Amino acid sequence: MRASGTFTVDAWEPETPYDQRDGVDLGHTTLRKTFAGDMTATSEVHMTSVVVPATQSAAYVAIERVEGTLAGRGGSFVLQHSATADSSGQSLLVTVVPDTGTGELTGLVGSLLITKDGDQHTWSLDYTLG
Repeated sequence: MRASGTFTVDAWEPETPYDQRDGVDLGHTTLRKTFAGDMTATSEVHMTSVVVPATQSAAYVAIERVEGTLAGRGGSFVLQHSATADSSGQSLLVTVVPDTGTGELTGLVGSLLITKDGDQHTWSLDYTLG
């Protein structure tokens, strides 16, 4: 099955980088998001990132707990993010962590695609419910 929609970033709370040396910054940011469309939900994201300010190369990993309804089914689940970016492009992988679905989302597996156009974020979730 496929669900899609938009999301807004309601809070972006970066901490002071916990490690800055050799031209590389390591940091942690907490985000809060609201999803609309086939999924009506809120989430909290804990992201650990690395940025090379001189070249703008970067990467992040994150864990995101999503709570709400997906295609009319209520519950929660956890997403795992892994991304890299450099001058040649970027890659992003976001997957549902197995066995994290609760309520009517128990057994949820899948992957999420995020796209950004200006300030607009869209998402598409390919999933199955076991």
